[in-house]
Amino acid sequence: MTAVRRRHVFYIPGYDPIPPRRYRELYRKQAAAQAQVSGHEIALRPAIGKDRFGWGVDARIEGARTEAGIEVLVWSDIVKNSMDQGKAGTYLQLIRTAAIYIGTGALWRLMRLRKGPVIAALYPVGFLLAQLGLALLAAWLLGRVLAVLHPWAAWGGLVAVPVVLETFRRLDGRFFAYYLMHDYAWSARWLGANPPELETRMAEFGDAIAQALKGGCDEVLVVGHSSGAHLAVSVLADLIREGRVPATGPALSLLSLGQVVPMVSFLRDAHRLRAD
Repeated sequence: MTAVRRRHVFYIPGYDPIPPRRYRELYRKQAAAQAQVSGHEIALRPAIGKDRFGWGVDARIEGARTEAGIEVLVWSDIVKNSMDQGKAGTYLQLIRTAAIYIGTGALWRLMRLRKGPVIAALYPVGFLLAQLGLALLAAWLLGRVLAVLHPWAAWGGLVAVPVVLETFRRLDGRFFAYYLMHDYAWSARWLGANPPELETRMAEFGDAIAQALKGGCDEVLVVGHSSGAHLAVSVLADLIREGRVPATGPALSLLSLGQVVPMVSFLRDAHRLRAD
């Protein structure tokens, strides 16, 4: 195996509206923590190019010096435009998404997979329904108390429903139920196909990767996280089909992190992803 000393990394985030600079900050903090644990030397530097957001990394790992250029392939603007949903909108998404997965048979195919993907698929639905159940329970208990004053006052217990739901929504940074529901609803809305604006962005991703493959690095590594994993699969499949991967160029590698390919590939119109 050829040693990799110079690597060009393209990171395709998942369905997340956060700006790309947040990923650099996460990398900076975790690289420092990793260096402290392992004894590696890891130093960040500004990116050389200005076309896309990224940064450089110089490291000494087990005596070997390496360098990497990391770029974030951004589609957070597309995500942000599709995530503007309140509490009621999210529960409507839950109903629509469940109807699509059940009606198309995708849910039954998912249920035949190993436990991990099944839990990931059912978690946001189950947790959101549990939140709603707790909100209704709180409303019932408050209604029982108010009914002591007057039977009609029991209806006032319903004010607890939006309060409880809003509390959970504000805590979603810990639970990710709303976030995952929006993610799954996005894919289900298009029945597994990619909307035109996303296809356009993916073509731009492919152009960036093809350009890096003409450079002097040892490896071009594409990292797809969550929903970004299935985007990475399709982007690289396009490059291979179009003959844009040089036979004598850098190695082209794919790393998926927390991928949700089964959640999308079983949907009715995910023909492109299944072929890729």
